[in-house]
Amino acid sequence: MRATAKWILAASAAVGAALLGGGPLTAAGKVHGFADAALAYTGLVIGLLGVGWAIWHTADALIPPLTLPSSLDQEPQLKGLRERIAREPGAFYGPYGTSVADLRTALAFHRTVAANLAAALATEQDPARREVISAKIEQARTAVEMIQQRSRGVMELTHAWHVRAQLRRARFHTMLGAAVTALGAVVFLAATGDAPAHGPKPAGGAAPLVTRAHLASNAPASKPVRAVSAVQVSVSHR
Repeated sequence: MRATAKWILAASAAVGAALLGGGPLTAAGKVHGFADAALAYTGLVIGLLGVGWAIWHTADALIPPLTLPSSLDQEPQLKGLRERIAREPGAFYGPYGTSVADLRTALAFHRTVAANLAAALATEQDPARREVISAKIEQARTAVEMIQQRSRGVMELTHAWHVRAQLRRARFHTMLGAAVTALGAVVFLAATGDAPAHGPKPAGGAAPLVTRAHLASNAPASKPVRAVSAVQVSVSHR
C-alpha cells in the first residue's frame, strides 16, 4: 500500500513538472495583452493547486499512523475491521475473549498466575508438588506468549487497516486534485489558444461567383443621351 502511495506521489509530481515547465514554453508568443496573461496565470495556479492538493493528501498515507490498543475500538475509519472481527472473534482473539480489552485482562491474569506460582515454587519443598507447580508455571507462561502473539497480530492488522483507510482517502483526494488540474489546464489553453477567424463564410467554403448581371446591377447609371432630331432641308430646284 505504501508503494501505491509513492506511485501516486510520483505521478502527481510529474504532472506538476509538465504543467509548470512545459506550459509557459507553449504559451510563448500566444499571450497578447494583460487579460490573456492573467487568464493563463490563473490556469497555471489552478492546475498547480490541484497537483499540490493530491500530493498533500497522498503524503498522509506515507506517515506511519499511531496505532494503540484502544485504536480498534475508537477509530471511526476502523469500523469495517471491527465488524469483521465481530463475525469471527475466535479467529483473532482465540479462546481469550472477544475484544482487545479481554486480551489485556487475560494477559494480566496469566502473568499474575505465573508470578504467584513462581513465588510458591520458591518455598515449596515437596518434589512432587514442585513438579506440579513447575508445570503450571509453564502453562501460564505459554498462555502469556499466546496472548501476546494474538495482541501483536491484532495490532498489526489494525495498523494495516489504518494505512488502508488513509490510502483510500488519498485516492479520493487524488481524483479531486486531477479534476482541479484539468480545470486549470482548460483555463490555460483558453488563454493561449489561437483566436478563431471572424466573419461569415460562404456556404460550402467556395468563393461567390461574380456574373455580368451582378456587374450590370452594380454599375452606375449612364447619362441620358440627348436625342437630336435631324431636319432635312430639301432644296427645290428651280
